[in-house]
Amino acid sequence: MKCKPNHKPFNMGISLWLVPSAKDARRLSTIMRARQDEYPNFPFSYPTFDPHITLASCPSSSAPSLSMIRAAIPKFEHGLFVKFKSVEIGTHFFRSVYTTIAPLPALSALHEEVHAKLGIEARTPLFPHMSLCYIDDRDALLGERDKFLQELKDGGKIKEADDGSGVSLNCGDLAGDWMDGFQATEIWVANCDGPVEGWKIVDKVPLI
Repeated sequence: MKCKPNHKPFNMGISLWLVPSAKDARRLSTIMRARQDEYPNFPFSYPTFDPHITLASCPSSSAPSLSMIRAAIPKFEHGLFVKFKSVEIGTHFFRSVYTTIAPLPALSALHEEVHAKLGIEARTPLFPHMSLCYIDDRDALLGERDKFLQELKDGGKIKEADDGSGVSLNCGDLAGDWMDGFQATEIWVANCDGPVEGWKIVDKVPLI
């Protein structure tokens, strides 16, 4: 994939991503592209990336082998359900606007188990969350993160549950294609060194 010329490289190491199905990823991409008409105005923002929840991360130089990573990931009978809790504006490029995820017991246990088995320190700020966009700090100072969230609200893309327990995202047209979460059946191992659009998926580990 050709990277946008002004997108700087990041040395984020090896990350384990909890991901939606291909179908749900396509649905979520409609949310993530909320301001795609504005992309030409923001050469340092809005790189393309796959929706994911970062489960674990470590420097490439000290990353466990793929066989060790595979052995550390448990199986689930039906995969792992991920529930959206809220949509928030962050203060970091990688947490520009994101969906917080309900810390359900199975997800929290998976997070702890993977780190324990791999013997690595948890480096997953605001876990669990799923970023919807990456916006450069320079553009954020001009209000671009706020504008992204406002675009979702104005477009009827966010609906809070009546009991306040979570949110749903409208991934379709006016008729609505609402998602209040997704069933994760895979963990991807991603090499996140370099520009975002150059990140590479080096393995896909089934959860079922």
